[in-house]
Amino acid sequence: MISKLAIYIIGIFFIIGAIDYVIGSPLKLGNKFEEGFKTMGTLALGVVGIYSLSPLLLKVFSPMAQFVWKFFRLDPSIIPSSLFAVDMGGYELCKNIAVNSEFGAFMGIIVGSTLGATVSFTLPIAFSITEDKDKEQLAKGIMVGIISIPVGCIVAGIWQGINLTLLLWNMAPVVVFSILLGLGLLRAPNKIFKIFKHFGKFVIGLSVFGLLLQGIYIIYGYKVGDYIISFESSMTLVGKITIILGGAYPMLEVINRVFRVPLDRLGEKLRINSSTITAMIGNLASNLLVFGNLKYMNDKGKVMCTAFAVSGAFVFGGQLAYIASVDPNLIGAFFICKFVSGIFSLLLSNFIMEKENQQINIKEVMGYGD
Repeated sequence: MISKLAIYIIGIFFIIGAIDYVIGSPLKLGNKFEEGFKTMGTLALGVVGIYSLSPLLLKVFSPMAQFVWKFFRLDPSIIPSSLFAVDMGGYELCKNIAVNSEFGAFMGIIVGSTLGATVSFTLPIAFSITEDKDKEQLAKGIMVGIISIPVGCIVAGIWQGINLTLLLWNMAPVVVFSILLGLGLLRAPNKIFKIFKHFGKFVIGLSVFGLLLQGIYIIYGYKVGDYIISFESSMTLVGKITIILGGAYPMLEVINRVFRVPLDRLGEKLRINSSTITAMIGNLASNLLVFGNLKYMNDKGKVMCTAFAVSGAFVFGGQLAYIASVDPNLIGAFFICKFVSGIFSLLLSNFIMEKENQQINIKEVMGYGD
């Protein structure tokens, strides 16, 4: 029900945005409609290549999948879902490699949109565009966000009606990996960032390689191997995602206008500035806005916003559009996971920063006393 309702609401904003664009954008929603469609080139660069290579990647992952299932009785989808974002090959790999395709689809979408997206996209990007002076707060926020991911995944699984024993057993590695990754970010953030920066480049390289093979086939008529999905199928997927974004961006703009004042008031109570609130709202579409604006936030805002950028990003952006295109029945679980993880990360980061501020104040008082 939630899945269909979300699509219908986005459809309404798609229509409103299209009409507003044609008549000159008096509502300022036509510009957002256009912005959604302008993402098509970027989407094609990121999605077409790696989507085309998914059969080949499946062949590569198969031996590991058999090992994981045989010795640990873990669904093989745990591997690609933890490493690849849902829209960067994670979903296709999980669905096809899983023992149970329905559970594989769940892992590809829910874990792939959180942990997989963090590993293959957020960590490499965050490190490369954040200034050095902000990286301590960045690492702290990402750690909180990663620790919050399993909470949302488990709640989403319960919502989806997945067998609890199956869910918890397969979530155990996600919990362990999240904790180890979080601790690594605290102990040696530069080394962790360097590792995932290289992995991010590897994922981008895979996508470009897939595009290269498609280009060779289209231009020269030479097909390299039998493990490539057709260009037409890949571009159809990109087109569907773009249409969803054409409605999602105007919807997010309206959400921003309606809730801006109460969110600003909440920010004042939490002692975070307006730049943090703006970035949090933008994060619902893409977390790039967060990392590009950390320098304008106070320390508490940096940690809270970064935590939310890991666990609650892309709710109304490319991930939603992708899921609506490939498996709309899981949109409800996707929303549940994102909002539960996101809210938990905000609560946890707020608690940690308040404790830190209290300790700083105590030290200052004791220092003055001396």
